[in-house]
Amino acid sequence: MITLGFHEDHVIRRLVNDKASKNDRVVLITASPIASATQRAYESLTAVCGKMGLPRPELVGVSTDPYEGLKTLISLLGSEESVVLDLSGGMRHLSVYTLIAFLLTRREGKIYLQPESGEVSEVAIPETLIRAFFNPPKPAEVELMRIIGASEGLSVRDLARLSSKSEKTVMNILSSLSRRGLVVRRGRAGGAFLTSAGRLLLEVLR
Repeated sequence: MITLGFHEDHVIRRLVNDKASKNDRVVLITASPIASATQRAYESLTAVCGKMGLPRPELVGVSTDPYEGLKTLISLLGSEESVVLDLSGGMRHLSVYTLIAFLLTRREGKIYLQPESGEVSEVAIPETLIRAFFNPPKPAEVELMRIIGASEGLSVRDLARLSSKSEKTVMNILSSLSRRGLVVRRGRAGGAFLTSAGRLLLEVLR
């Protein structure tokens, strides 16, 4: 799902970078009523998709009214298990509405946007981070994350001692946190470290 304004360049970039295929559904979100310049960008993009062997993209007009706009976007997102959002084009309210709808429907996926400053070519919100906020760690996991955050690189034995848990329990918790991208283990001793997502989530939980 990609927001579309008067230019289609960012849409083509997203399709290429994400290796879109003929089986993918490409939905373009724009303000309603659809502007003539946006329609021209859409027609140009449709021609490009034809040359790339991709399906014809869908163009959906979204109302500026927050309730109607969100209703449309939630309906679109509701049928998808995982999505890729690129919020780089179109009017600013489209990006906000699309992000809210994404969070309300608790979809899994990736989010991309183009900063206005131009200092960074693109910002990507990792799927790991999104999933972590939808499925926050349990109290025992939070306790272990706090211990790791206070002194990173601790071994399983040290973590067991500081948390008053068995080494087996600590191993199980670390495995769960590792699978969700919140903790990594490094070094010969397998010391535990918080990832960027883990540190951010721990800050939120504080």
